[in-house]
Amino acid sequence: MATLCLDTATQHGVVVVAREGGLAASSRWRSSGRHGENLFGHIETAMSEAGVTRVDLSMIGASIGPGGFTSLRVGLATAKGLALGLDLPIVGVSSLRVLARSIDGSEDTVRIPLMNAYRGDLFAAAYRMRSGSVDVLVEPFYGAPPDVFTSIRDAIGNAPVGFRGEGVEPHRSLIESAFGVAPERDDSVAGPAPIALLDEVRLVSSTEGPADLATLEPSYLRPSDAQLPRQPLRTEHSS
Repeated sequence: MATLCLDTATQHGVVVVAREGGLAASSRWRSSGRHGENLFGHIETAMSEAGVTRVDLSMIGASIGPGGFTSLRVGLATAKGLALGLDLPIVGVSSLRVLARSIDGSEDTVRIPLMNAYRGDLFAAAYRMRSGSVDVLVEPFYGAPPDVFTSIRDAIGNAPVGFRGEGVEPHRSLIESAFGVAPERDDSVAGPAPIALLDEVRLVSSTEGPADLATLEPSYLRPSDAQLPRQPLRTEHSS
């Protein structure tokens, strides 16, 4: 049997098709806000390369956020539609944990994913990845970059660190000042790694089980800018 995993939380889309023995095929691309146009093409290509058809699938995995409002909904709606149509269990995973799992390092390394939260803010967290478990050192949160880096540094002290995500390059000087290290200059470390997505889906599946399809929703972390009016809107007909 096979697993199909999707991540559209960032500007980088990821599709993974895995068999029981491990990753069979994957696709990672820079979508630039066009996940809705190209996601299905990458799914079809990855499944074809893996030699997997819909009847071979036994589980769907998907990142549920935080991330871009539209991009998250595209990926999760696709995953939920496939799970419903094929009558398969679905596993939702944190996009920050997937990004953290993409960071190279030992078990002592504090892995800090940094995602664009828009309006000048960052989504961030801090983890240590253990064999078969995750130590959460700083819960996912968002804020202005200087506040984010100060909060994480205060929480982890002088532990060795690694960074990944679209929030790294724009704030390189702040990171160096706060942590005393220079992040890699490589666009390939901006998005999640396919194997990290697969590993996180399998970990959550084994430790927490599948999600409830009806109630699984994106985790945006920050409240929406859209607000309902306090008073119901009234319409008047012109004479």
